[in-house]
Order: sequence, then C-alpha cells, then structure tokens
Amino acid sequence: MKHFAIIGSPVGHSLSPLLHNWVFKALNIQAEYKKIRVEEEELPDIIQQIRNGKLDGCNVTIPHKENIMKFLDEINPRAESISSVNCIMKSNSKIIGNNTDWFGFTMALKENKIDLSNKEVIVLGAGGTAKSILFSLKQLGANKIILLNRTLHKAEALKDDIITPYSMGNTESVLKNDSIIINTTPIGMQSNQSPIELGLIQKNQILIDVIYNPLETSFLKIGNKIGAKTLNGLDMLIHQGLASLDLWFGESLSKQVNFTLLKTYIETKLC
Repeated sequence: MKHFAIIGSPVGHSLSPLLHNWVFKALNIQAEYKKIRVEEEELPDIIQQIRNGKLDGCNVTIPHKENIMKFLDEINPRAESISSVNCIMKSNSKIIGNNTDWFGFTMALKENKIDLSNKEVIVLGAGGTAKSILFSLKQLGANKIILLNRTLHKAEALKDDIITPYSMGNTESVLKNDSIIINTTPIGMQSNQSPIELGLIQKNQILIDVIYNPLETSFLKIGNKIGAKTLNGLDMLIHQGLASLDLWFGESLSKQVNFTLLKTYIETKLC
C-alpha cells in the first residue's frame, strides 16, 4: 500500500483526496491519499516522512509552494524556473520537487477553448500559484500580463518584459470591458468575498478562478449572472493531480482515467 497526501494550511477545502482515491479505486491501485494540515515549522518533518517511506509523495497547497523548496534535495528545472513546487516525490533516495500546476492550468484553458495568444491578461495575486499561472500564460502566447497584488513589492519581484506589476488599488484603472481576469488568490474560498469589486465585472470579460471549492465563487457568480465566460479551478485541479500521479508512479496512468467520469464524481460531491 502506497501513501500520498496533500499538505497545506488550511487544507480542509482540498478535493485532492476525492480525486486521487477515486483514481486508485478505478485503476485498482493499492494506495491511499489523505489531507495533512501542516504549518511552516512542520515542513522538515513531512520531508522526513517521504525520506523514510512513511509517505510516497505529496502535493503542496497554500501557503507552502515556495517555502517547501529549501527543504528539497533537487528541484525539476521547470519548477525551479517557476519558483514554485506543488508535487514532491522520491527518486533514487532523493526528494525531488516538481510543478504540475502550470500544466493543469494550460490543459484547462485548452479544453475550454480559451485562446490567450497575443492577448493582454490580468492576474490577481503573486504567490506560488500565480507563478505557475504566469509561466503557463507565457507558454500560451499572452503578450502582456498585468499583475495585481495587495503587496506591490511581491509583484515587482516578478516584473519582466511581459509582466507589469501594480498594487490592487489600481484594479479599476487597468480593467477593460473585455479584460481576461485570472484570480490566483484564495479570496472567495472560505467567504463570499471577491478579489475585485463586483461592480467592475462586465459581460464581455473572461473570468477565471483557480478556486474549485466552492465551484462558483462570488467572483464567478456575478460573471455567470451577467453572461460573461467563466471557468473555475476544477479542470486545473484534475489535470495537475493526474500529472502528479504520472510522476509518482513513473507511468502514464492519466491516460487510463476517464476525465469526464472523474469530474462528474467530484462535482456531485460538491453539490
């Protein structure tokens, strides 16, 4: 029996156990996946559990996607360039960090026919998830990214030829009536709050939220109500989770999974 987990704080919202345990049952794999609430000072203990075989791997959620990196033996070059790790595995006695978030987001957009090539995109937040999204946006051909964050210096650290940082106080001035807006913050996960004023949301905008629980945040609810195109974080969650499985088991298990059945199962559990 193999043992996997999602680590973070908070972690109660995570649907990763639902996802992975469904796959294990569907593919007849002897494994289990659980949630572990972990504070920053406990991260070395989690790494030790992977090192000694108590855990065979884990996913990482807020707020540890960046903090975890200093405890790893090796980091995949792509995860290193993103500066964010959400998947940890052991290989040849080394604890290795990977990033599957960027892949999950890329697949979610492609499947939902959202084309960002040569587009201006507004990203809310500058944490570990945002870094993965920014990497994905560049791969997808976005030609300008406006990065809004509550703490300006954190956004400024990500500035480059494509990314222009602003504080959240500038939100109204940078939004357009056809903006593509991506929320990477946890705002809306455990409350009815929205990362931007609801009055700024318009019909011709595209609204994307990486939050998947609830499936419809206040941010997306207003968009749906007025007819804007919206996308929640569930497709991203599933694709990054399946990519993690492929890394842990060293084979393409994802190709054996019925994506539609898995997604329907998770949606049913949330309703």
